[in-house]
Amino acid sequence: MNKAKHKKPKLSLAAPTLPLKLDLACGQRPREGFEGVDIWPKAQHVVNLMKFPWPWKDNTVDELHSSHFIEHLPLRDLTADDLNERANGTAEQYLGQDFLFAFFDECYRILKPDGVLTVICPTARSNRGFQDPTHRRFIVAETFAYLWRQWRVDNLLDHYRVKCNFAGTVNHTQLSELNVMNPESAARRMNESWNVIFDWHAVMKAIK
Repeated sequence: MNKAKHKKPKLSLAAPTLPLKLDLACGQRPREGFEGVDIWPKAQHVVNLMKFPWPWKDNTVDELHSSHFIEHLPLRDLTADDLNERANGTAEQYLGQDFLFAFFDECYRILKPDGVLTVICPTARSNRGFQDPTHRRFIVAETFAYLWRQWRVDNLLDHYRVKCNFAGTVNHTQLSELNVMNPESAARRMNESWNVIFDWHAVMKAIK
C-alpha cells in the first residue's frame, strides 16, 4: 500500500517594510532618503500642507523633516477654508486652532510613537527671518518649548489649544567668529546682536 506523500508548504518571507520618511514642503529638492511632499505638481506626494487633515493615517510615519516652511504658516487661526474633504466629522478639532499649533499637531498625529521630527527655520533675530516677503512667523528658540506637554503644564499653559508632545533639542547655525569666543561672551552676543545666529535646527521626538 502506497503512503500518500505530503509536501511541506514552502515558507516565504514577507518583504521588509521600509520606514516612511516624509520631507514636508520639499520644493524641487526632497531630502535624500525621504519622500517629498509639496504642492509642487512634480512632488512624490502632491499635498497642500495648509489644508487639514493631511492624507496620512494616525501613527504611520517614521520620520518627518521640514526645512524653511513653518515661517510661511499664516499668522491666524484655522477657518473652514483651511479644511479639506477628509475633515468630514472631525472639523471641530481644527476650527479656531492657531495655524502653527495645527501644523505641529498634524505632524504629531501621523508620527509613530518615538517618531522624529526635524524642523529648520530662520531665527527671529536675523535678516533671513525677514528677507522673504512671504514669511509670516518669526521664531525664537523658546517657541519650541510650547510643543512639549510637560512644559505647558509646568508653566500653567496647558489650556492652550495644542495636543502635541514633542521633546528634543534646539541648536542653531551661527557666525563663525562666535566659535573662538568664550562661552559667556558668545551667549551675550547671540542674545543681544542681530545676524549672529541664522537658523534654528530642532530635532524632536513624538512622545506618545
